[in-house]
Amino acid sequence: MKSRAIWFTEPHRAEVREIQVPDPGPDEVTVRCVANGICMGEVSLFRDVETDRWPLPRIVGHEGVGRVTKVGPGVTSHNEGDWVVCRQWAWDRNYAAHGLPVLAAPPKDPTAFLAEPVECVVGALRAYDLTPGDRVLVIGAGFMGQINVQGLAHCPLAELVVADLKPPNLELAESFGATEVINSGTDAGVARLESLREHPFDLVVECAGSAPALAVAQRHIRVGGRLAIFSWHHEPRTVSLGDWHVNGYTVLNAGPNISRDHNVDHLDRAVRLLEAGVFGLGPLITHRHSAIDVQHAMELALERPGDYIKGVLMFDDQ
Repeated sequence: MKSRAIWFTEPHRAEVREIQVPDPGPDEVTVRCVANGICMGEVSLFRDVETDRWPLPRIVGHEGVGRVTKVGPGVTSHNEGDWVVCRQWAWDRNYAAHGLPVLAAPPKDPTAFLAEPVECVVGALRAYDLTPGDRVLVIGAGFMGQINVQGLAHCPLAELVVADLKPPNLELAESFGATEVINSGTDAGVARLESLREHPFDLVVECAGSAPALAVAQRHIRVGGRLAIFSWHHEPRTVSLGDWHVNGYTVLNAGPNISRDHNVDHLDRAVRLLEAGVFGLGPLITHRHSAIDVQHAMELALERPGDYIKGVLMFDDQ
């Protein structure tokens, strides 16, 4: 059948193009996407970063949710009408049924049911090696930082401190369970962070993706503590390997590929945790766009105005 998908054709250019979607084969289902998140990974490709790794033109997207419209031969785990996690920015697409979690019920707000970002945090939480009573500092309260805060707030921590430049983001972090929030863009916030060096943290999670944030992060780790670099740094960074060595830090690249235990399905667990309300993305979705307006949506995601946290594409124009 004929359908459509979103392509990045060249830097700073997104287009809706017609595609052909065959009937699903064995162990496949056809999924009609309903909503799909705009990740900073897509923003990086849009602005011509990481295109050496993933050359353009290409269909993009990986944070979707949709409905099964066709079931391939031999598939018994999925039925037409099931709500499932999906990937690409395509109105219709075939996916392997294996590893495609089925939601227990239709989500009340599909634009806020983005399981893949939560999957990344679920894997990271396992890698953080938390001990009850740990003191944790999160630097950066953007979309992924806030999901980290939501997950960490359910752990038995003594302190959960969050630092960011945006007061509204800090208010959200506090509502999610942060025990203290610090505006690192003010003199008072800088002074407070400096004072906390006297009582360094067991774990510092860096979610800002900037060189200054990474520098602050490594100054606040106790001897033998842990630094989790959660954000994706697209440029080389300078760090003090001498400090890392002398202080015995454990450094975790806590991205989506960490803590892969093949007996644990992080995506399925992310779906169940979203359904249970442990993670709630609704307050973080600040911009919703029709998928046919993807060019504008990407330009806005690149600009990131002051109220921007997360944009989502809606594929309701069938």
